[in-house]
Parts: sequence; structure tokens; C-alpha cells
Amino acid sequence: MTRNAEAVQTTASLHARVAGAHRTALILVSALAISIMIMAGVGYLVLNVRRTNSRVEPPYAFYAAAAVLAIGSIVIRRAQLHRVKLEVVAATRGVDGLIKHLVRSTILTAAIAETIGMLALIVAFFGGDQNDVVRLAVVALAVSFYNYPRRSAWQRAADYFFATLPGSGESQLGL
Repeated sequence: MTRNAEAVQTTASLHARVAGAHRTALILVSALAISIMIMAGVGYLVLNVRRTNSRVEPPYAFYAAAAVLAIGSIVIRRAQLHRVKLEVVAATRGVDGLIKHLVRSTILTAAIAETIGMLALIVAFFGGDQNDVVRLAVVALAVSFYNYPRRSAWQRAADYFFATLPGSGESQLGL
């Protein structure tokens, strides 16, 4: 096999690994987004069945918790996907470690969005109304979609670090 054919095969393998990891992250984020909608629906139903019109006070604590979690999710995503962080991960763990890091970062931020979705359900039991449930669910879904994995960005990062890291790319193929 020629060196050029080996390079094409290695690049195709890298693209397949990124595609598989992205598919896994996509399924998890989608499942968690569906779970958020289900929890919001259950909270909405709980409030419809209970039908109490007496609202104690607005659930500011839930809104504050959702805001802190949403901002925290954005900060975590930015920190985990920052170029310097990706360089460190790729240098210490290689391209496979980089792909795993991208998946883990996506799962972490999606789990935070899921926590905000749980707040949408919990607020139904602690004196909130239907608007509170809907607002918290919208925030949770917005955080989830913001953290949605972008395959093209993952592929660019994997290609870049594959080509530039010592011990990978052309130096691994003997070119």
C-alpha cells in the first residue's frame, strides 16, 4: 500500500471515529432534551390536576438556580472547548482522548440542562404555576440546544490535532 493510500485510510478512520462519537453525543443530548419536555409536561399536568389558584409567592429561588446553572453550563462549555484546553487534552491523551473529551464535555453540559428541566418539574410541587414550569423548561431546552454538539467543529479539531501532534498524522505513517 502506498503512503498516500495509508494517509487516506487513516484520515477516513479518524472521520469514522469522530462520526461515531458525535452520534453517541447527539443521541444522549436528544434523549435528555426529550426528558426535559416530558418533565415539563408532567409538571404542567400536575398543576392542571391540582388546580389551586392560590400562589404563595413567585419561585425566585428556582429562577435563580436555573440562571446559575445556565450560566455555569455556558462557562463550563467554553472552558472545556477552549483552544488551549483542547491542545492540552490532545497533547496528553492524543486524538482519541480529544474525541472522548468532546463527548464528556457535551454530556456534562447536557446534564446541567437536564437539572434545569428537573427544576421545571419540582417547581410544580412547590407553589409554582404553569408559567413557571414553561419558563424553566424553555431555559433548559435553550441550554440544551446551545450545548448541542457540532460535528463540523469536532471534525476540524480532530483533523487539526491529528495533523499537528507529534506521533500522529504523517510522522506516524512514516512520511
